[in-house]
Amino acid sequence: MIEDIFKKITEKYGSISAEAIYDWSEKIKIVEYKKRDILVKEGAYSHKFYYIIQGALKAYYRSDDKKITDWFALENDFIPSTTDPVHGRPSSHTIEVLEDSTLVALGHDDLEALCKKHHDFEHLYRLILSKVIYQLRERIASLQFRTVQQRYDSLIDLHPKIESRVPLGDIASFLGITQETLSRIRGAK
Repeated sequence: MIEDIFKKITEKYGSISAEAIYDWSEKIKIVEYKKRDILVKEGAYSHKFYYIIQGALKAYYRSDDKKITDWFALENDFIPSTTDPVHGRPSSHTIEVLEDSTLVALGHDDLEALCKKHHDFEHLYRLILSKVIYQLRERIASLQFRTVQQRYDSLIDLHPKIESRVPLGDIASFLGITQETLSRIRGAK
């Protein structure tokens, strides 16, 4: 199982040395979560870096007692720490498990040690963070410049089966629309 995980990661992001993979495998923990478990709570400190083997998660903020979903993560996605380790700030949002999930967890200190010891691991980590930053930039541009229909189509292109895995209310929140508007968009297809 571990070999398959590292094979998927290196195929997607680039190869790293066998020594780096070995050291990484010595530091990780495979963890399982049930649907509705909270992985990270707003206001809490979490210094873990996750990779999703199987499952689905969402990140959301609270505003006026409403949950505003701003991110989904599914199989083969990484979830970087939501805590700001540089400035010591807690997480500004909550990460919730949407379906029973299996994750690989790596602590921040172990992550830093691997980056210091293995240049190729550090490079891999930078590529992963670059992908996360790109996704965030795309999300901002999408909300500013794309129509609701374009945002919906983009989400379905990225995650074709998301509607069968994620509550429609969360999808509507992610798109910045009401559930009724989402129903109209879906009905027009």
